[in-house]
Amino acid sequence: MSSGTLTLRQTWLAQGRANVPADVIEAGLWDELAEEAERLEPLAVVRHNQRPGLLAMRDGSITSPQRCTVHPGSGALLALAQSKALAEVAAEATGAQSMTAIRFGFKYYQPSDYMHVHRDDGKCSITFSAALTPGLGAMGWLPRLRWLTTEEVVERLGDTPYPDGEAFPVQYRALTGFDGARIPHWRAPLDSHSREVLVTVCFTDLSM
Repeated sequence: MSSGTLTLRQTWLAQGRANVPADVIEAGLWDELAEEAERLEPLAVVRHNQRPGLLAMRDGSITSPQRCTVHPGSGALLALAQSKALAEVAAEATGAQSMTAIRFGFKYYQPSDYMHVHRDDGKCSITFSAALTPGLGAMGWLPRLRWLTTEEVVERLGDTPYPDGEAFPVQYRALTGFDGARIPHWRAPLDSHSREVLVTVCFTDLSM
């Protein structure tokens, strides 16, 4: 498996990301995920954290204001999370021996919904994401801050919700892994006339 001329492992070490080969996820599963996300949307709950600024947590994560609607999913999403092939991609990229999905769900973004800059749960060795709708757009991220401590990141970013950074392409029906527990990332207010759906799966290293 490779990304351009680099292996998954090399891309992860150099860039903090891992492109999942298209044949890892069966095409039919994407249809099931899209149907499931639409079916469960009426049962989703609003996640609206209005606490201002960045809050450093003990696990190394950073929380910040966000607004979207979430649901943990059902059978189709569980099948994605339990994919042996996806777990192998996670292990190959991170160099881990055994990877297991510990957090996954659908996120529904209405026009103007957002997520300020943050770091994922410290248990997330790698986070995979994909768009289930075509209008979601890129995520912002700051890979150059990957190896700073939580305190250094908070001090560096202050109360800036959307820093000047790079664009991380969230692909339509194609998973991309990234080091979300270390690399600060965000989603600017959705500039769209329709709601968009994101699916995420976080893996952790059980061998640690």
